[in-house]
Amino acid sequence: MALLLLSPVRALAAEDAAVQKLVQEAMTDDYPGSLAPAKKKLADALALCIRKGCTGPVKATVYVSLGQVASQLGQADEAKTQFTNALKADPNAKLPSTGVTPNIRSQWDEAAKSAAPAASGDSDGPAAPADDGKIPEGWTSKDAFRLALEGLKADQAGNLEECITKDQESLKLDEQPRTRLHLASCENRAGKLVEATKDAQKALEVGLQKRDSAVMKAARDRVKKLLDRIPHVTFQPPVGVSDLVVKFDERAVPTDALTKKFSVNPGKHQVVAEGLVNGLPATFEQEVDIKEGELITVTITLKPQGGAVSPSQIKCMLQAKTQEEVQKCLPQNTKNTVFRLGLDFSGYADTNSVYVVSPGVNASVVSPTAGWNVGGNFLVDAVSAASPDIVSTASPPFRERRYAGGLSGGYKPGLYGVQLTGNVSSEPDYLSVTGGGAVTADLNDKLITPRIGYSFTSDRIYRGPPAETGNPPTSRLFQVHEFEVGVTFVLSPTAVLLVGGTLQFERGDQSKPYRYIPTFDPGTVAPFIPNGATIDLVNKFRQPLRPLEQLPTERDRYAFGFRLNKRIGNATLRLEERLYFDTWLQKATTTDIRYMVDLTRRLRLWPHVRIHAQTATNFYRLAYESLAGGSDLTTIHTYRSSDRELSPMISATLGGGVRIALGSLEGDVRYGLSFVGDLLYSRYFKALYLTARTGVYGTVAFDAEF
Repeated sequence: MALLLLSPVRALAAEDAAVQKLVQEAMTDDYPGSLAPAKKKLADALALCIRKGCTGPVKATVYVSLGQVASQLGQADEAKTQFTNALKADPNAKLPSTGVTPNIRSQWDEAAKSAAPAASGDSDGPAAPADDGKIPEGWTSKDAFRLALEGLKADQAGNLEECITKDQESLKLDEQPRTRLHLASCENRAGKLVEATKDAQKALEVGLQKRDSAVMKAARDRVKKLLDRIPHVTFQPPVGVSDLVVKFDERAVPTDALTKKFSVNPGKHQVVAEGLVNGLPATFEQEVDIKEGELITVTITLKPQGGAVSPSQIKCMLQAKTQEEVQKCLPQNTKNTVFRLGLDFSGYADTNSVYVVSPGVNASVVSPTAGWNVGGNFLVDAVSAASPDIVSTASPPFRERRYAGGLSGGYKPGLYGVQLTGNVSSEPDYLSVTGGGAVTADLNDKLITPRIGYSFTSDRIYRGPPAETGNPPTSRLFQVHEFEVGVTFVLSPTAVLLVGGTLQFERGDQSKPYRYIPTFDPGTVAPFIPNGATIDLVNKFRQPLRPLEQLPTERDRYAFGFRLNKRIGNATLRLEERLYFDTWLQKATTTDIRYMVDLTRRLRLWPHVRIHAQTATNFYRLAYESLAGGSDLTTIHTYRSSDRELSPMISATLGGGVRIALGSLEGDVRYGLSFVGDLLYSRYFKALYLTARTGVYGTVAFDAEF
């Protein structure tokens, strides 16, 4: 058999001379006294020979020298392999006249016997078929062998692209390490360093599997040299841009990986990006010329073109150096003032015979250029209830309305801003007034935004005397101080993280004025009241004493949590987690997940999952105790409540929503419809009258912006 990777001698004369010089230096200066340096020089000579090409006799000289070094190192098998490679490269190869030991001579003779049929060639290619037309040993596909030969011929003719194509087709049929190594050689000389490195690494892997030392050596050397030559590119994404899409040579770059380093081939490349800057479509395009071993950082600066942008604004943006300078040139959505209006109608019903309908309206006016905003909201809750708690006290079902409204306003002319809010809520026996404010700051180029807030709530709880007395109702005062601290981090163009905590201090009696607590005999009844005991069972065994609910007059609440918004392709993941505990020794955890998918520019839908779990307060009891027939209040617990929200429980919410954008998406007026629906399930582990509650909640909303 003959190896066919052989170029004309006259075309390789220059490379032969360079290789021969390295061999002479190794065998004259280092051999046999310094075998390791000699082996390294010979390995470099072989790599040069394979990479640049050299004649068969010269390559055989390299293999013979490598065999001598291996023999002197006691590596007999490698020595015979190198001698065999020499005879394959040049059937007329011989040992030198000096420096040959008896072991070297013996190993050479063994190699000569096994390589007797071989002729000249190159280890970076397939062996030629024998005279009988059979393919060489180790090949499984005749077509693969033929394609590999065609690849070698294309390489010799200087047609590197055809060489690459033929080798790739051959490898699909039969994975041969020498064909893979030859493919890497053609790719390297064609300037495709990334592909060449991958194929050289694959050749090394297959060479290791087949224990082909010649291929392993050549592949290792080629991978090392290629890795040093491969250039890299990374991107500096813009801040404050939505729907960002970046393409490198028409291939999309994952938005969350823009700041990573990408291996690329040397040469000219095209970078194209698009996104929305202040709601306006904007683009970026740049050609980069990357040299071998170079690291290039492409700073993406999106600039809107034409349309609603004036010539002077275009000129301003063309001169801008950063994304923030571009945004300063824009008309801020072409509107100095933005009006937003929302209408919604919500409904709730559950298996506890509670029904609520809530129409609401909200509106706001925002000036993005001046930095101010004002807004307001109003809603009505119409509640109808005939729950077991009411029925158990022989009270009729009730219907009442709650009216709630609020105002807000803020001013943020630059990096620092302030926001104020006020809310009022009124029920027949309850009046709540809240006021508060917060300050914010944009730090580190708006990548970090801390927020500090405070609010004060004053509630007045009324309880009227019997109508026949003619006396005015009595009331109790309940107050809440709440402190909020949070920080928003822009982690990347597609990820925002908010972490924060609240401290809430409640003072006053918030006991429900019409909630009566059943009591039971402490020894014979109370310990045996089952969870979810029916009204009839409770009335049968309870004591005559039915005291009003009495809660502690102080409660401090602490909550910590985070919210992560992550853009993933055409979807946004919103993940929230909240941990809670208070001085009533209640602990809770709440996890909320939404995955909002933009099916089109007009249609967005999202599934919604929420899981909540909590422990009971330290004074909550399933069955409160009192002495039989007693009326002395000292015989019962000081603090008592039948409120299930103070009991151990878990709840789950499963649902979702959809929003449909109507009208022109780029018009002066934009509006849409939203539909939300949730199924809620709660499980109580220590409560009277019921053990579970299932509810449904839905909202239909209309929003407009102009």
